[in-house]
Formats: sequence, structure tokens, C-alpha cells
Amino acid sequence: MGETGIEAEGQRGTRRGFTLVELLVVITIMGIIAAMVVGMSAMAGRKKRDTVVTAMKARLSLFINTYQSKMGFFPPDNATNALCDLTTPAGLQAYEVSTGMNSLIYELTGAPFSTNGNFAAFDGTSLSGAKVSGLCGRGGIANSLPDEMHVYYQPLPNPKDYLVVPVGGSSFDILVVPVDLMGNTTNFWHYDCSNPNRHNPHGFDLWAEYSAGSRKDTNGNVFPIIITNGNWNMASQ
Repeated sequence: MGETGIEAEGQRGTRRGFTLVELLVVITIMGIIAAMVVGMSAMAGRKKRDTVVTAMKARLSLFINTYQSKMGFFPPDNATNALCDLTTPAGLQAYEVSTGMNSLIYELTGAPFSTNGNFAAFDGTSLSGAKVSGLCGRGGIANSLPDEMHVYYQPLPNPKDYLVVPVGGSSFDILVVPVDLMGNTTNFWHYDCSNPNRHNPHGFDLWAEYSAGSRKDTNGNVFPIIITNGNWNMASQ
């Protein structure tokens, strides 16, 4: 029994901790696992955003196509779209602005023309032809004849589907993308059915732009990754 006790005591005495090399190996493995988890989380977040935007894009596209089948033409876009030269930086910048400033929500919900010369919007507000002309270059809302007006946006938009933009003491509603662009930047849906160089020359272009995280260049500068999700392709960087 004594020998056994001595042997056990000797064995206890030979126990040792991790060596420096072993600790470094463990730390390295833990770092790799952490990086994989973060990467998978970022991919999952991007996939979720892609899914949400693609679903809304399909819904809006259905409304627009139904409008075209009933009215015989696509909902009018911003008249400036057709004038933008997409081969120049200035033209592209103007196009980015004009495609986002559209009256699509009024065309899809219908805005009957009233006796006072204004259009009655779905949210109970009144919209003047002068306002539509000033913002979108159009004389008014095409889907506005009281006896022929159709509501294509079903059910009607929720407050989260659009942004109320203050304009000259009143307001103008614009459809917004359900995910962020960058920070608090207003993120409108872009719509074009008139520029000769659009992706769908016999139809319309509808797209959203949104953030998919950021990246660093070789100098350590951080740049946002912006996704363009359009009806001419799947989400692409």
C-alpha cells in the first residue's frame, strides 16, 4: 500500500501545464474558428437582406406588370431618366437621383383627379399636378380617372413601405427599400421605363441598392460594399 501511495505521489509530481507552443496553437485555432463564425454570420445577414429585397422586388414587379396589362403602358417614370447619358459620370449621377425620385407609389395605388385640380392620394393627402411636374417632370398621375382608376398595390402600402418627403409645405410619398443603404441614408427604389440604355429595353428596370458590409484595401482604408438587386438579374455586387 505504501508503494502504491509513493507511486501515485510520483505520478502527480510529473504533471505539467501547456507549453508556449501548445498555447500558441490553441490561440491560433480559436482565432480561425472565430473568423469563420464572423464570416458565416455576415453571409447569413447578407442572404437575409437579399431575400427580403428580392421578395419586395418581385411584388412590385407584379404590380407594375399588372398595371401595364390594364393600362397599355408602364407606370410613367421620372421624365429626366430618358435624358441621362449613362456613358458619363455626370449622367450616371443624375440618373441615380432621377430614378429614385418617382411617382410609382401613386400610379400603383391610384390617385383620382378631383374637382379642385389635385389628385387624391391613398394616404388621404392631396397631390397637385404642379408638384408631380416639379419632382418627376410629369403633368400628373396617369392612373387617376375616377371611373377607370385601378388599385394595383394590394394590400395598400404600409407606412414602412414608403417615405413621406416634405416638399414646399406639403409632402410627396416615395417607395423605400426595406433594408439600409449606408447608415441613415434614405434608400429609395429605383425605377426606369424610358432611358434607351436601360437593361430591359422593352420593359422596365426596377432595382434596389443596399449595404452588404465593408472591405479594406491594401492601405487599410475601409470601403462600403453596395449590392445592386435589379429585375434584370439576381443580387450582384
